[in-house]
Amino acid sequence: MAATKTEKIINDLKPEILKVVTEHLTAIANETHDVAIAWKKMQDDTANVVMTLLGKHLPTSKITSPKSKSVYPDIKIINEEGTFAIDIKVNEDSKNPWFDMARLDTMLESRIAKYVEEWELVIQFRNTDGKFIKAYFNLFREVVGNHKFSGGIKYRPYDGKVRPKTWSEFDKDVIYWDTKEKFLDGVEKSIKYRWKSNISKHLVAKLSAEEKEEFKKLFDTPLDIPEESDEDENGDVNPDLFNQK
Repeated sequence: MAATKTEKIINDLKPEILKVVTEHLTAIANETHDVAIAWKKMQDDTANVVMTLLGKHLPTSKITSPKSKSVYPDIKIINEEGTFAIDIKVNEDSKNPWFDMARLDTMLESRIAKYVEEWELVIQFRNTDGKFIKAYFNLFREVVGNHKFSGGIKYRPYDGKVRPKTWSEFDKDVIYWDTKEKFLDGVEKSIKYRWKSNISKHLVAKLSAEEKEEFKKLFDTPLDIPEESDEDENGDVNPDLFNQK
């Protein structure tokens, strides 16, 4: 599918986005000496300068930022082509980024089906004094790391939250998911691997011999399990994880 006009504009703005963010965060370096609050000021200021830039190039779009920082995304662009998202992450340099990007079990319906395209603007700062170091701007999928055991996208094992690549991979411009098709395949691989891992580690040991036989039969003769609505309590539909491509 060909990229929308909005996607092309934002992708083409990458050098300018990095330029204005770098210039601004470098200029305010002396104001962000408190490491405890440096990340928030950098995040807020970055959102403001990027929204100003986007407004000049997307004059007919509605560009907003949430009042609460716990709401995704940090910048939302809405126009006749659909809804687009830019999220801003600020991380210290002394350890690899480990921020939440999405959840394996809900990302297809809450993210991929909801937004035409998504980008991540990642800010690296020095943890000793809170000074800005570098900014990175990429498509969401280009920021996602690789899970070495599943061959799929990187995630935190216990809750399935999607995780980014390392600082070294950012600097080397390593991209594991250069197409949407590869990314969706990576999502599926990690979902299946996580199920397999959880069953092996947490379920099998709790099953009796009889229960294990019942589970084995599921592969040949699925149980007659009552149908449940695909709608959650808010009436939103949760689509099948593997049938949406």
